[in-house]
Amino acid sequence: MNNALKQKKVSPLNPAIMTAFNRGYAAGAKQQQESDADNFVKLLEKLETVPGIGEKTAAKIENYFMQQFDEGGDQNEGRR
Repeated sequence: MNNALKQKKVSPLNPAIMTAFNRGYAAGAKQQQESDADNFVKLLEKLETVPGIGEKTAAKIENYFMQQFDEGGDQNEGRR
């Protein structure tokens, strides 16, 4: 085979630019995750406003989701 075909492919992008991009991407992902968590907590707090869901049921639902969040949600993964 031709040696030219065996040469390593080099990224055309500047490594410094890629490093900066990856740092920005990670920071944005973290910020989005925090925002999603805040919005989810706000939704859980408003459960009692749903017709048919009282204070006790809302507390049970909140506790269930908070336990799933704390455990990483892997508990029920194989079950359907």
